[in-house]
Amino acid sequence: MSQSRYQDLCKAFAEARASFAAYRSECFFFAATFARGFTEYAGWPRENAGYEPVTGVEPAPSQRIEDAMHLDADGFWHFGFRLALEEPKGRGSILVRIRFKKLETRYIISLYGFEDFEVAAPTPEALQPIYDSILNAVRRHFAYGLRLFLENGGRGLKI
Repeated sequence: MSQSRYQDLCKAFAEARASFAAYRSECFFFAATFARGFTEYAGWPRENAGYEPVTGVEPAPSQRIEDAMHLDADGFWHFGFRLALEEPKGRGSILVRIRFKKLETRYIISLYGFEDFEVAAPTPEALQPIYDSILNAVRRHFAYGLRLFLENGGRGLKI
């Protein structure tokens, strides 16, 4: 006996859910690989790097990247990468907003305020230009932040 149309649709629904779960898992893996690779490349202490959702009024920091990520209507996964810095007289941090999407053969990574990057796989070599962009942006933020803050009438800076 053949399946009913309803059963066919239930099967299609189950397959779509399984496909999305696999896609989500690959994206979580990419984001974790990206963040771990950055801390290793930069020599950043792991305890000084965390994740935050980039939605909501008071996003709560998380040690699990999965808790900080969301898939937005633009088709990109979004998360905040909180980088803390310490020196003898103080501590500060900066939130790097990252968005990315996985296509069939590549990932598109977007750092707000920069051009998009494309990589075939999250290898250290492929991600190095993105890591360098983040490091340069953080350096610029601290080098020119006060001047830009004052010139922009007190509006906050974002990288």
